[in-house]
Amino acid sequence: MSFESSIALQSAIDSIAQLSMVSSEAAIRRPLSEVVHITLQASAKGNDNTARSYQTAVGLFMMFLDFQRGDMLPPDMAAEWRPFAETHKQGRRTIWIFRPPAVVLRLVDAALLDGFVAWRSNEGDRTNSVATRLYAVRTFLAIAYRDNILTYEQAVAMRLQPYRARQKRDLSPVGRRLSTHEVRALRESINTATLKGRRDLAVMDCMLYLGLRRDEVVHLRAGNLRQDGNQWWIILTGKGGRTRRLKIHEALRQSLIGWMQAPGLTWFDERTHLFYSINKGDHVGRMPINASVVGRLVAEYGYKAGLAPRHGENQLSAHDLRRTCARIAFDNSKNLLLVQAMLGHSDPKTTARYIGAYDDDDHTAIDYIQY
Repeated sequence: MSFESSIALQSAIDSIAQLSMVSSEAAIRRPLSEVVHITLQASAKGNDNTARSYQTAVGLFMMFLDFQRGDMLPPDMAAEWRPFAETHKQGRRTIWIFRPPAVVLRLVDAALLDGFVAWRSNEGDRTNSVATRLYAVRTFLAIAYRDNILTYEQAVAMRLQPYRARQKRDLSPVGRRLSTHEVRALRESINTATLKGRRDLAVMDCMLYLGLRRDEVVHLRAGNLRQDGNQWWIILTGKGGRTRRLKIHEALRQSLIGWMQAPGLTWFDERTHLFYSINKGDHVGRMPINASVVGRLVAEYGYKAGLAPRHGENQLSAHDLRRTCARIAFDNSKNLLLVQAMLGHSDPKTTARYIGAYDDDDHTAIDYIQY
């Protein structure tokens, strides 16, 4: 632990020890369970599966905090507050109990977050599950920072911004873009133990990692795949007759390999379609899939992941995945021309409108200044 981290932790311990003398910091006196409840309301938005997922992530994190830092508490407080989090069975349901006040979050720092990730990985959590749980914990901590429980110094060290509620997406039937957390939930909803699941993941990843239109996905053939050294590319001619050369993302490469190694598929002919139907016995059919199949499977998994209704104008659409890919690429690169080339638009203004590049964007360059 660094010298600066040791000083910060000692300051946190002093704050906890003097809690009975604090009058101005009412926020840190609040029950931790109340902060967890606020987090679940803000993030789950009525979805029970999401609420349980977030509660489990926060509960595990508080157990880890207790294990790592609980011994630092004054003895009288330790006896009353520990364990920070524990579970009880209520029928088939698991109930989490959070005991201490919110002030114990003053013991959290960046090293603890890193340790939590390593712990969950060592416990056998999959990479996506670890990332999802970390996202839930960071949301929890962002709410704590917004509500003046965490200090400014803690937030800077952990690169936290005060929590801001996302706009309610189901009010708008068009123009939806998924968050990174929603993309993870969507991909994790696919059962890749089945041949259909491996095909569906590869289909969805073509839109999530290449920004393809659904018509472009169903018309992909073996001849569209090209290798240049160790890098694989897809070369296709799309809407407007524009040819695009798109680098295959590693996540897409893995999902394509999972599908293309399926029994019954051969790739000797460049005219062979990439995606075929799956029959009821989970075997490859003879017919290539069409755009309607893509639309249905996206809506199906959007519903399964708790992101959208199964039917109606607000169901998740294939174009939502293309739009998500474009927005994530822009957010991480701030290069509109690269995104334009990926999408195959003829005019960058079309791309800017398409992804909402600057609409309702509260983040500015100031938010990224750190010294």
